[in-house]
Amino acid sequence: MSAAEHNFSGALATWKDIKLHELQKTLYAQGIEIVDNQKESILGRKQLADRTKEFKKIPDDEKLNSFKGLLKAYQTEIDSLTKRSKVSENAFLNVYKVLAEAPDPYPLLEAAVDQAVKATEAHALEAEVARLRAENTELRQSSGALDVSKRRVEQLEARMDELVAQKESEINAAYDERMRNYEEREQDLQRQVALYRDQVRDLRLSNESNQAKLFDHSQRQDQEIISRLAEADMIMVDLERANSRVATVELRNEALRGEIEALRTGSESSERVRSLTTRLSELESECTRLEAAVGIARGAAARSEERISEKAREADSARAEVDALKTKLKTYADYDEVKRELEILKYVEFAGLDPDDDWSSPDEDEDGVHLPNPNADKANAQHGKSLEVLLATKNKRILEELTRFRILHTSLETSLKSTQDELADTHAELAKQHALCEKLETDLLALNTNSGSGPREEGGENGESGISGLGLEFGLRSKDAAGPSTTRSTPIPFTSSADTSILPIVTSQRDRFRQRNAELEEELRKHYHTISELRTEVKSLQSDNLKLYEKVRYMQSYREQGSVSQLDPLPPSSSSSLNGNRSGNGGGGGRDELGKWRTRYEEAMNPFEAFRGREATRAYEALNPVERGVLVLTRGIIGNRRARTAFIFYAAALHLLVVVTVYECAWSSGQLQVQPGPY
Repeated sequence: MSAAEHNFSGALATWKDIKLHELQKTLYAQGIEIVDNQKESILGRKQLADRTKEFKKIPDDEKLNSFKGLLKAYQTEIDSLTKRSKVSENAFLNVYKVLAEAPDPYPLLEAAVDQAVKATEAHALEAEVARLRAENTELRQSSGALDVSKRRVEQLEARMDELVAQKESEINAAYDERMRNYEEREQDLQRQVALYRDQVRDLRLSNESNQAKLFDHSQRQDQEIISRLAEADMIMVDLERANSRVATVELRNEALRGEIEALRTGSESSERVRSLTTRLSELESECTRLEAAVGIARGAAARSEERISEKAREADSARAEVDALKTKLKTYADYDEVKRELEILKYVEFAGLDPDDDWSSPDEDEDGVHLPNPNADKANAQHGKSLEVLLATKNKRILEELTRFRILHTSLETSLKSTQDELADTHAELAKQHALCEKLETDLLALNTNSGSGPREEGGENGESGISGLGLEFGLRSKDAAGPSTTRSTPIPFTSSADTSILPIVTSQRDRFRQRNAELEEELRKHYHTISELRTEVKSLQSDNLKLYEKVRYMQSYREQGSVSQLDPLPPSSSSSLNGNRSGNGGGGGRDELGKWRTRYEEAMNPFEAFRGREATRAYEALNPVERGVLVLTRGIIGNRRARTAFIFYAAALHLLVVVTVYECAWSSGQLQVQPGPY
């Protein structure tokens, strides 16, 4: 390209002076004129051909007279052709004059497009640079924060070691005091149990007296309701009787009015009229009195109904109170069992796992657990290994398993991290080998293409050096080691046989890569399986930790305020063992771990969550079988990834089938409408 083609300003000025829009209008007008001239030329030539044919047909003696006209027609046609040629030449010259110095617009447009693309890429690169700078700043900040955190962790670990030593001394000092407190607590609890038994006996007596009173009250209330109902029935009978009398009086009034009208016409005497009028007034007064009595009776009936409804409400409230008292009595029915379970839990948590107890009692078993007699209320029961001993043993075993699982969890996390690092290295090596394979195939294709040109010896040497650059020298060395007798001092010429000798090397290397890839994929599947098993174990450990924290909270509720710190609410033996394990493992986040399990426990004990669960259960039980089936199917589809994928494909196929069916129906109905009738 020349400098003028690259000069955007000069090109823009040139095309601005050209005024392409006006030039197009001019060319359009000139084109119309040229077309009109062509039409006139065709007509003129046709007329000239006709006159020439006529001139040939006339006799020779008359040709001289008509020759002048024919010659004039030819001259006129020549003049018109000259004029049309001049118009075309002028149009061409005008266009050429305008476009002669104009540059080619294609390079300019191409350069403009390239500039636009480069501007877009520049904006994208600027955004990427800004993002990378921000990421670099964040990484620097996180690196500084990580260093600070490491120093803080070291300080906290040292502080935790000091606290552990201090706590061990405090625990050893407070152990004897706790034992004395436990004995006093046991005596207090025994006194409370006796008090609770007296209260239960009083509650039973009061419940029996209340039931007797309620029964008498309900009988009296039923008799009163029956009497009220009888009174209401009598009032209703009187009301109906009064209504019937009012109806008869109204009929008699109508008859008397008819008689009065007849008397007014003059058919009877005035005395008869006066007597009838007097009788009518008496009947009207009696009617008024009866209407007042009816109103009084209706009011009495309404009051009776109100009293009846009030008595019914009182009876319902009394029945509800009786039911509530019965329910409350049922809740107190398992008091002895609850008390016994409470004693069991107290002894299991406080006295069953202390290996340093130097006192003994006749109730101790072979495991050293001092527990109440579970069969104290059963004189002839067979005494075997009690449930309390089993619970204490299980509690002790759970604490030991918790410590072992924590150690196992730490080791598994370390092995998982190392396995993930090895997997990342293996993926990087696999990607590198894939790149080498692609490069090898490209070089082999290039070598096969250029094998016919140049000296054979040089081609062989270059191919061998290319193979060595691709990391295949081990193949050639193995081949030389396998056949030392066939080794030559001179380079092997690069022929088609050499090509075929390279292919087995490449094929064997590809097979080795495939085999290694399969081994790595198998290793990856094993690692994924191990990770899933570890996640399952972590979930089970979390549930066990939550249960253990619940036991810790239960034990903490029976402790004195100043006897034990809130940081270590475990029993002495389990606390010392756990502290030892923590100090051995270098763990310094006891407070954070305890806070985490406290948060989870409080979330599990949230009454709103429990209420929501009960409401969900109630709503689920209220569903009919069809709705339950639909709900279970929906949960199964949503909860499983494969089920969701299958459902999506099924829905898409079903929609596609419906659309195709509708389209086929519409098309077939259109075809039926288009077809003419048989008549």
